[in-house]
Amino acid sequence: MHLLGGAGRIGTALIQSLVDNPISNLDSIYVYCDSTKANGVERLYANTKAPFVRALGYSGFVEFFGSEEHSIFSSENTRHVVFNLRGINKKQQWLNQPLDSMGVQINSCRTIVDANLWLQSNVEIIHFSSLLCDLIESSLSLDQICEGQESYRRPYMVSRLHQETMLAANAFQHSISTCFLRLPAVYGFSDDAQSPWVLNVFCKCRKKKELVLSRNPFQKVYLTHCAFLIQALRLLISSNYDVRSSKTVSYMRPPMLGMPVGALANIVENYPIDSADMQWSDLGIEFLDESNLGRGDNIDAHMLQLLSAIDTLIKP
Repeated sequence: MHLLGGAGRIGTALIQSLVDNPISNLDSIYVYCDSTKANGVERLYANTKAPFVRALGYSGFVEFFGSEEHSIFSSENTRHVVFNLRGINKKQQWLNQPLDSMGVQINSCRTIVDANLWLQSNVEIIHFSSLLCDLIESSLSLDQICEGQESYRRPYMVSRLHQETMLAANAFQHSISTCFLRLPAVYGFSDDAQSPWVLNVFCKCRKKKELVLSRNPFQKVYLTHCAFLIQALRLLISSNYDVRSSKTVSYMRPPMLGMPVGALANIVENYPIDSADMQWSDLGIEFLDESNLGRGDNIDAHMLQLLSAIDTLIKP
């Protein structure tokens, strides 16, 4: 397995899960990140034998696949999964450094294109994209989608769709199985309290004993806890689920909750809530798992994680 941008929050959580509970058919994890972080990642997993964990700079990805040392990768029986997690998701960075942010997004895809993965057999690419790409492909205009939103949203959305376009072109040209995993907001990390997203904004209002209100109560928000995302990623890695299909390019979405922003505000405002007595559908809350990656998940399990996160965020 190859993790481009694997030193971030999702990559770190995935590696730890695979180290703590290994998958039988996974023997090695290669993490590609900024060179300044690579040594730290290697030290963290120095004593891990199965799976073996190695960290390299981003240039190491192209070098790795062009090296005779790894000619074993030409084996027809070896499956190679490339996760592209590299991108800029921090709002402040898009506001302050939009050109640099777009450059990182483009370079993350160029790294894959320039690696000549088509020379290897059994390569699959899973690119972490954004659920916002669904909106761009909807009947709404970009102006309608971005109306009332902060200025960074337009370039971020266009950049995400541009990434998909680059990798889709690469997939069709070289017949490389490529899956775009369109992510909603992902929470459940140790630094959630520093995140500027809507759940944290509501929880901060609650902590200050202010009224929790939404400017756009009918707008939909989609979210998933990192534990459910990692569970879905493990399924994609395992031999029981092959991302390759009759289509060279495919799209997936992890299991998630969808709800009006007003419903989320209402839950935060009225927490604690006895979930046993709740009919979540009455609030317009739904559980979505169209890609069938949830395997046993349900709305109650996802809501329990959400309520637990709210409890953590509103504590003094």
